[in-house]
Amino acid sequence: MSSACLISISTYFLLNLVVTVTNKQLISHTSSPYLLTASHAFTTFVATSIISRLTSAAPSHGSSERQQTTHGSLRLPFGTHLVLVAFSLLYTVNIALSNLTLGHVSLPMHQTIRATAPAITVLFTVIVFHKPLRYYPRAVYLSLVPTICGVVVATTSLSDNVGHKGRGSSTFGAALTFLGAIIAVVKTMLTHQLQSSSSSSSPPSSGRCRLQIGLSAMTLVRYLSPYAVVQALGFACWTGEVRHLLALDPATDLVGGLREVGVLAIVNMLSASALNIASFEANRRCGALSMGVAGNLKQVFILVIAIWAERDGGGRSGGVNGRVALGTLMTVVGGVWYAWAGAGIKGRTQNERNGRRWGEADDDE
Repeated sequence: MSSACLISISTYFLLNLVVTVTNKQLISHTSSPYLLTASHAFTTFVATSIISRLTSAAPSHGSSERQQTTHGSLRLPFGTHLVLVAFSLLYTVNIALSNLTLGHVSLPMHQTIRATAPAITVLFTVIVFHKPLRYYPRAVYLSLVPTICGVVVATTSLSDNVGHKGRGSSTFGAALTFLGAIIAVVKTMLTHQLQSSSSSSSPPSSGRCRLQIGLSAMTLVRYLSPYAVVQALGFACWTGEVRHLLALDPATDLVGGLREVGVLAIVNMLSASALNIASFEANRRCGALSMGVAGNLKQVFILVIAIWAERDGGGRSGGVNGRVALGTLMTVVGGVWYAWAGAGIKGRTQNERNGRRWGEADDDE
């Protein structure tokens, strides 16, 4: 991997940790995951609009067409907007499925199935998009084994560490969780595809509807955010979150008071805005498979943080046990191994830069 890819994926990883931890705290206060998603999308739209306006006002020596594409002021055709609406709906459905499946399977089962995302990405690349098995170096395949198995080892000890009785898992719940994992992979691959440039010489605003529209991360996030706000608010109204939030009494129902929750919400929304931009940029530079590996690393780090937080909060947990430590070590070793092995993909992606398919990495891989 190039230094630019490593910086992008590291920024995404750190912001993801911050947002995940603050999300958990806010949802425990308000029980409003869809309203929280809507606030993230709204803040992201405001932030990207301000940044786009500031950067467009700055002098640039590039061509007017390039400035227009870079700063996100281009007008997209109606067909492309339909693609973006469908894509934003896929994001919302992915969140909804993740929340729904937690009611049908245990948390360890949920995390275990979600940890297979790198393997699903490889299967899509090889089977659906007809890439040969040798497309990925052998070391990449080997590195995915500890990356996935480490999450399984760590999460299966979750109930022992956090003192929490996992709910039973049904066949329907497992199938639904697996469907959610597939949708998450497709979403990640589409994110990379939408930021890829088509081999066609026509510009993205030529009236044709295609997936390779070549938008920058900033521009793509800015276009998607309003759609996500509307969809998340729709889900919030449908599930009764708005009614529940309006019925809350800040003095009695918000632990820590309105001020503490307000500060936490501001930090969370600003971090989520930065995360949305960073995740799209990391996806463009590093590809869907790298994002899946980073997601697995995040899972084990969040698990360790949760165990230590439970212990510090007076819980019965005695700290990180051997299985959690082993699983975390396996995942980290797998991630480092993958970063080293991923350098072997660079030559292939350079030769196919103008003819990418879903899941292929950018030439910065």
